[in-house]
Order: sequence, then structure tokens, then C-alpha cells
Amino acid sequence: MMGMRKQIIFFSLAMGLAFGCKPAELSNTCDAKTKEYFQATIIRFVTGDRSPSCLPSFDFQDLWGVFMPTPPSIATSVNAITSYNDQIIIGGSFQLVGPSTGNVVYLETSNGKVLPNRYCPYLKVVGTTGIAISDGNGGFYIGGEFYAVQGVEKFSIAHILPGCQLDHNFTVPNDNNKSVYTLLLAGDFLYAGGYYTDDLSGYLVRVNRYTGALDTSFAPNPNTLVSDLETDGDSFYVCGDFTNIAGYAKTGLAKFSLSTGLIIPSFTTTINGASCLDLHYGTNASGSPVIYAVGDLTTTTFSRAVSFFPDGTLTNWNPNPNAKVNSIQQYNNTIYLGGDFTTINGGTTATNLVSVNNSTGTAISTNFGISQPVSTLQIIENTLYLTGDFTSVKSVPRNYAAALSLPGESVTAFNPAYDSSIANPGSGIVSAGNGVVLFTSSRSTVNVTARSNFAVLDEVTGAPIEGTPYFDFPIKALHRVNNRLFVGGSFTSIAGQSRNRFAILDLPNYQLSPINTVLSGNPDIRTITSDESQLYVGGDSVTNVNGNTRNGAFALSLADFSVSGWNPNLSGSGESFLVVNDLVFIGGGFSQINGVTNYDNFQAVDKINGTRRDIPLPANDPAGIVYSLTLAGTKIYIGGFFTSISGIGTFSNTAVYDLPSQSYVQPNPVSAENMVNHIAAYPDGNVLIGGSFTALNGIPDHYSLGVFNSNTNSLSPWKSSVNDVVYTSMYKNGKYYIGGAFTIAHKKSNGGLVRSNLNE
Repeated sequence: MMGMRKQIIFFSLAMGLAFGCKPAELSNTCDAKTKEYFQATIIRFVTGDRSPSCLPSFDFQDLWGVFMPTPPSIATSVNAITSYNDQIIIGGSFQLVGPSTGNVVYLETSNGKVLPNRYCPYLKVVGTTGIAISDGNGGFYIGGEFYAVQGVEKFSIAHILPGCQLDHNFTVPNDNNKSVYTLLLAGDFLYAGGYYTDDLSGYLVRVNRYTGALDTSFAPNPNTLVSDLETDGDSFYVCGDFTNIAGYAKTGLAKFSLSTGLIIPSFTTTINGASCLDLHYGTNASGSPVIYAVGDLTTTTFSRAVSFFPDGTLTNWNPNPNAKVNSIQQYNNTIYLGGDFTTINGGTTATNLVSVNNSTGTAISTNFGISQPVSTLQIIENTLYLTGDFTSVKSVPRNYAAALSLPGESVTAFNPAYDSSIANPGSGIVSAGNGVVLFTSSRSTVNVTARSNFAVLDEVTGAPIEGTPYFDFPIKALHRVNNRLFVGGSFTSIAGQSRNRFAILDLPNYQLSPINTVLSGNPDIRTITSDESQLYVGGDSVTNVNGNTRNGAFALSLADFSVSGWNPNLSGSGESFLVVNDLVFIGGGFSQINGVTNYDNFQAVDKINGTRRDIPLPANDPAGIVYSLTLAGTKIYIGGFFTSISGIGTFSNTAVYDLPSQSYVQPNPVSAENMVNHIAAYPDGNVLIGGSFTALNGIPDHYSLGVFNSNTNSLSPWKSSVNDVVYTSMYKNGKYYIGGAFTIAHKKSNGGLVRSNLNE
């Protein structure tokens, strides 16, 4: 592969430096016309050198995302973002962080690490991908249930070129109603089987291998699922749930001619029910060709794992597993079975993975120490790769994917560390050459590492730093003042130390501060901000701070962190605070301030004691909760869940309050058809609006995120293609960092966190 060859060249240069080979003469490294400049630039790229230099700089960031083991007990999200020096700090609801690769990845066989994005651009497939096959020229075909690859719409089948690039010329019919389980390349045709309910007219089709155009002359029309395809070179075998195919009564297994595309009626098996899930064209003990079929299928004599001669005659091979077999592979005279079974040969204990001989099916190895189902097996050269629901193999920790060296069957160092289980139909595993395998699955990340609700990412690489504390429950707010990070949420302990919903971390090492602000009860801290002397904190069910009665909001002195006299005394929650000159604007879900009624959801108070200032007038309050406030020039942008401003009229979930005139801007310049959870203004005039809406200003497809420019007073036509709620954002070094509960952004796979130019 072209990308791999580049990688080897770069690594060779780096290795030469590491082992004392004479480096290039670099006397003219700042002259872009010299070979020394070129050589030094390559070295800078390979080594990731970020020091000040006359040489070009490179953006190496592969921004990681957040994830939760499946099934998650609570929603996965990034709720708050801030920064410190060259680090991005995120808080939210997550247990794992990992690179947002999408579900097709190139992994090094030596360790299971994903190839860096700068060498092999992530495919960022959106959806699930269950199968991959080589195109014979260094590229791959992938199949599954997806709709985008590298941000380009591709539906369930795509062609990946050498160098980890999408083939834009290969396009199958454009729809969302097919799930591809299996692919087979033969001549100029690519055969695809699976579930279809669309214009492809069946569960088995073939397309042109170069263009993706559907070949309508091939129409076998099996009456239900096709699980696998296998070829002997002249014919191909079809495996699945069907009972009728090409007009013939065939149960679970059929044979077709490659030259004519027609069924071979004389191939008749004894399968009489259930599902065929996987096929392998191999040999028996005599070296004769046989087709192995596994699943939960049954014949008149054998079940779940059988073999046939090419004419359809059943052989005597009979492993007799007691439950479903998902996958089968052959290594010399050894057959490997993976599935849901617990015994083999009618009673011998063999849980989920077993090797048997290809003569009778008698067990060879039975104790692989796998306590959960195996979904996929694939042998590449002398390695058996497996995926499934397991977390260890032979007592070696391996989360959901592993490899065994053959013939010894020892666990190798290959350790992709997936975030959760890979279920049948499982994954596709194919050699990509140069010590790399291509892995497909249902998972959108790989190489995950544990981080509980809090992580710090290197701004240049996007990867998490080590040594940060674990929070037991979600974080809702982050705010940094100099070398202190203030954290709020629903947590009760940090790194095993008690902290009730509010804590201080000392930077640069993110150590828990001994200063403990004690909140009574079970509050939920949702906002933190500051001015030059005070830290303002708000949330829901806040009632008492360090023994002082404080309802919904409180402030700490930044000098000694004592509770200050600022006390708005809300009846309800404080969701967002905005400091403007000598005022603190409070947004939330409250009905009183200072014990006085009819001050609802949005009001300014003074910075000394929290006394209400009648800005806005109490008769003109949002008729619903206010979640977020931001200042752009002299205007406050308000986001929440309300349909009107009392006494004025309709305002759909957003409003703009003009400070000089102390009035709401009319007509309202921006509106959302559903909840706005986040609104933030930036120096370039952009106001980011995030939430659970699908339209802004009546324009559809602004799902969850939109941009309004306060300078031009206009809504950007840019569509983010975000698929779920946006909760937070931050602008740093020319880039926007956006966080939320989404798994897709820019039509690419992303784990709740994306870096954007707002023009992708």
C-alpha cells in the first residue's frame, strides 16, 4: 500500500538517527530550495517535533472521543470543556476515551495499535461494518450498515484504495435500507449478501467492482438473509436463512456457477432447518475439497457444524457442539470453531472456542479460557484472530479482540482494546500487508483507555495524558482560574476522596486540592464562572455551603475560598451565570430571587450581595427554563426551553437581550424549534447554538448545532451533521472544540467531541 510504503520510508529515516547513522548535512535547513530543508522537514514530521523552527509545522492532532461500555448505564457525553496551556480539559459522562476512528481501522499486528491518522487517514465510517475483503490490488471492499466514509455518503458498501483513501468512483445505489453481511469478489463483479429491503431487490446482488453499478441480470432472490459467500474458483456457495433461492427450494446452502451466475440445481444438501452463519472452503483429512458450514443449522444426522463435498454430499465430520457456532477457520488439518457452545463431541467441555481435527471432528484443544461467546475467527498466515464478547483469553486480559500464534496457540501481544463486545455477525479481518490488518466491527473506537468522567487531552496529539483523577459520577461544569481548576457536577468522590459535587484541582498536575467546600445534601452543580475576586457557582438542589444557607447559587472568595456574602437566594436552579461589569446575570429554572416572587428564569443581580436589579423587568421573563447565557458586544444571547417572553410574545428557545436599551431584540434574530442547551459567543462574531433542535430560523437540517454571526446578524448556512445534543464549546488557537452526546459530526464518526473550523 502506498501509505504503508511512505510509513516505512519515514520510519527508516528516524531509525537511522536513533541508531547513530550519519544524519544529513543540515547546514541549509532554513532554505526551502535545498535538499537539507526537505530532509529536515521529513525528520520533523516523523519525530513529531513541535519546537520553534524555520521548518514547516504539522498538525498531528487525532482528537480522541469519549465512550461508555455497552450497554451504557447512562448517556455518554462531554458536558464541559476548558483548557490549560497546551491541554484540552473535558468533563462529562464517560468511562473510556479512545481515538474516534470509526468502525474500520488499520491495526499493527505486533500490538493492535491503530495506525496514526497522519500516516493512514481514519476512515471514520458512520454505522457498523461487518465484513472486509481484499480487492487484490492493495485496497479493500467493506460492507455493513453505514452511510458515510471519510465524510462522504456511501451506503453499506464502499471501496477503500491503497493509502487508506476512499474510492469516490465506486458508488452503490443510494439508500439506507440494506445491511451487508458478506462480500465476494470474482472477476469484474462484487457479490454482496445480507438483508435488503430497498431497490436492490433481494438479499443477494452483484455490482460492478469498479463503479458499484447494480447488475440487474443477476437476480437469485433468496427469500431471506444471506450470511456468507465462499468460492472454490469455479463456483460460489451461498449460506443463510433462506428456504428458496433462484426459484429452487434450497434450505440454508446453495451453489452457483461463477461463469453463468446461475444456480447449480444438482447441489443438494441435507440441511433441513435453522441458520447457516459461516462457510469455509477447505480440505478434509485426505486433502479432498470440502465446504464447511456452521451456525445453528441441522441436518438429518448432524447439527451446528457440518461439511459437504462439492456435490452436496454430507461427510462424516461431526464435532457435535451443543449450541450455535458463529465462525469457522482451518489451519492445516486443524479446524477452529468459535461460537456460543459449551461442549463438543457430545459432552466434552469446550467453551466458545475449540480446535478439532478435519477427519472426524474430534476435539484437539478445548481450554482457551474464554467465558463469553466468540463471534469471528480469521486465520492470516500463522495467526488466529478472534473477536467476541470475551475479556480474557487463556487468563490474559483481552477486551473483545485477541490473536493466537499458530500452531502453538499462545496469546500474542496483539491487543486492540475495544470499548465493548463485538457480536455476531461480528467483524471482518483481512491482511493489509507490512504487519498490518484491517479490522471492521460495530465499534467506533479502538485502543481505549479508562478515564472516568474527566480527561485531559494533549492539544497537539489529541491523546489523553496520564495521572488525572477519576470522578465517580458525571461532571457538568469546568472553570479554570490561573492554576486552579474548579469542577462541578453530581460526583461524590474523586480518586477515592470525598468531594460532594464541587471540587478544586491544583494545576499543573491535576491533584485534588485539600480545600474542601462542603455542600450539604444532593445538589447538582451546573455552572461555574468568575470575576476578578469571586467564583460564582450554581445548580439544582443547592441549599447549604460550608454551613451557610445558599439556595441555587453561591459565591466563593478567590482570596481564601470562603463563602462570600453574595446570596441571590433562588427558588429553583441556577443553570448559567454571566458576569457583565458590576452585574451577574442568572439564567435557570427559578421563580424567586431574594425571596421575592415573579422573578422567573432570567435576572441580573449585583456582585456584592446578589440583590435583584430588575434587568430585565420582572414582567418580561422567559416563560421556561434558561440553560445558557453568553455576551456578544452589548447583547446577551439566551438559550433554553421556552416558547415566549412574558408580556412580549413568541420567542422559541432563544432570545437576545440588548443591554443599552434594556429590552429584547425584536423581531427575534434567531430561533430554534426545540431545546437550546448551549449558547456561546466568540471574538469572530460567531455565536454557537447547541441543543436538541433540528431547525434554526425555520431552516431544517441544523440538527443540534448551528452558527449565528452577531456581526452580520445572520445564520450561517453551514450544516454540522451532528446527530445528538451539543452541550458545550470552546475556541482555542483558531479551532472550535465542540462537545456533547453526539456520535457523528461532519458525517464522520466522533465520540462526543470534535474539533472544527465551522466549514467542513
